[in-house]
Amino acid sequence: MQNTTQMEELDEIGESIISEVIQRVKSNFTKFEKFMQNYKNKQVILLCGITGAGKSSIYNWILGAGFQIVEKDGIGYLQPTHTNDQMYISKMGTSSTSVTQTTIYDFIVELDHVLVDLPGFESTIDIYHKLFIDLLFQKITTSYKTKIVYVLDSPQRELQNRGKDLIQFINQQIGQNPHNIQNISLIINKYSEDDADDVQIKRIKEQLEGRSEFKQGMLKKIYIIRRIKNNEMIQVVFSTQAKKSLILSLNQSEAITLQNQQVPQLSSGEIINNYLMQKSTFYFKRLKEMFKQIKTMIEQRHNFQLIPSKQQDSSPNSCVPDTIAGLYILYSHMITNETTGLNDDDDFQNFKKIYTYFLPYGQHLSCFSCMSDYEDGEVTRFNSVIDHLSQNSNSQRQMTDQIQRVQQQTSVEQLQSVQAPEQPKNKWINIIGDIFSVIVIVFGKVYCIYTDIKKL
Repeated sequence: MQNTTQMEELDEIGESIISEVIQRVKSNFTKFEKFMQNYKNKQVILLCGITGAGKSSIYNWILGAGFQIVEKDGIGYLQPTHTNDQMYISKMGTSSTSVTQTTIYDFIVELDHVLVDLPGFESTIDIYHKLFIDLLFQKITTSYKTKIVYVLDSPQRELQNRGKDLIQFINQQIGQNPHNIQNISLIINKYSEDDADDVQIKRIKEQLEGRSEFKQGMLKKIYIIRRIKNNEMIQVVFSTQAKKSLILSLNQSEAITLQNQQVPQLSSGEIINNYLMQKSTFYFKRLKEMFKQIKTMIEQRHNFQLIPSKQQDSSPNSCVPDTIAGLYILYSHMITNETTGLNDDDDFQNFKKIYTYFLPYGQHLSCFSCMSDYEDGEVTRFNSVIDHLSQNSNSQRQMTDQIQRVQQQTSVEQLQSVQAPEQPKNKWINIIGDIFSVIVIVFGKVYCIYTDIKKL
């Protein structure tokens, strides 16, 4: 019992937070849409990468911020400084903890693009913040012509785990479209070795070319930014010439096209899987209990005032919450003769909203195929009940027709009995016999005779 209570509490918490994430995405994206109305013909550049990769420092550099080394606990950290009062810089942390918790963006005149600093995909805040970033990325890239810049913290010659973070980003966010993969601009950030940039770029390509993601073509743009160890290095690494070179490279890059391709998977999809499976299972269990109740009523020879029509089998376009709500109404009416639905159930409406929101990601969320299987089973179960009741109702109608004929005959006989009072006894025996034969065939229980005799 305690485990069930804990599960319900976790389910409620998950539902609340997921709903909040959806609202946050909507709010953030609405603000971004409003901003983009001023730059309708401009493309977007998204700075992506895991937490701590250095996206914010690159954003601030392109924005035009100044920099200085700030010491904390004996360690020097690069921090931005404002160069004018209107500048809105992106916060930079002094550790690997997430600092950027929402999108920071601005139109960069030199770049002629809207530059966006996206929070790190591997968020250190919580899994729900990771979901927020996933969804916001999808909203932006499917709504605007977008160029992708992936920032990779890679101080050594060898990519850590052969560029695992980059590969994961491609598989989870971009998909396997060769055009999109080749047009990701890769920035190797905080590089600490002494060899030339072009030597390291060649080395990186050699390390990546064995991956299946690059079999149809290598990344077109790879840029090296070196680690800044002291204030003197700021002027070298973040020089005016280096900035112009990076801006030129980004201008020459191509936008990816996610608008017309299938939505990739969510890196944080497991929390959606868990929630939708738990919630749908709860409602499917309620339907099963209602089915059992109707089955008991059938066994008790209940006379149903309404027998609904059979439901169509589910299809790829069917909506599981709508099916659940529809069956719930039909079952309720059969049981109570009242129309009781789930439209006023806030929990169910939240479930439906979350289901609908994540339906485009259904191919990559196992819960959707599972829910579809459950849906098929419930529709089949419901239709089996309707088949049984429909067959039974035909027999009931036959019985009713025969009783009506007997009643009509009785009226005639009673009129005749005024002239021949000695005949009714024999006629009533025949009437009872006729009713008996019909009722036994339909119900198989003799007690029904007495009920019907009283009606005659």
